[in-house]
Amino acid sequence: MKSSLRTRSARALAAGALSAALLASAAATAFAVGPVAPNPVAPDPAHSTSAKLPDRLVTKPDQPNLKPAVTAASITIRANRTEVKSGQSVTLTGQIKGLKAGDRLDLQRYDGRKWTTVKTVTVKRGSSYTYAVVTPKLTGMGKEKLRVVHAKTMSPTVTITVK
Repeated sequence: MKSSLRTRSARALAAGALSAALLASAAATAFAVGPVAPNPVAPDPAHSTSAKLPDRLVTKPDQPNLKPAVTAASITIRANRTEVKSGQSVTLTGQIKGLKAGDRLDLQRYDGRKWTTVKTVTVKRGSSYTYAVVTPKLTGMGKEKLRVVHAKTMSPTVTITVK
């Protein structure tokens, strides 16, 4: 079977693209996993060797290397309806994690250029919130994009169609 220069070039290009994709996915996986910390073991005096482990690798019982877990805040959002007639209300509910009582949640609307705050509630005890939104107060007809924000944490966007 004869192979032309075009066929060989296409095969080489395909093999190169596949290799690059595999290397990129391996690099992404390695980046996501992060560096693996060594499992420090204190030297056993019964089996002592001339090499001594550095102090940074020796775990002392009174000073564990465990760091407290940092919980990231998260906000979810859900609308009871995605299509309403003008004048009907929409109830937005959601769950919050990592926030404390007294924190402020802002309901924001996208007007095509920027996000503006429509309503504000304060987190009470518990992990849920509710907004009752009357659609004519937003804009009237069309699609409304809404989200809930606290500092740098924000919920996904929910789209409501007002007819």
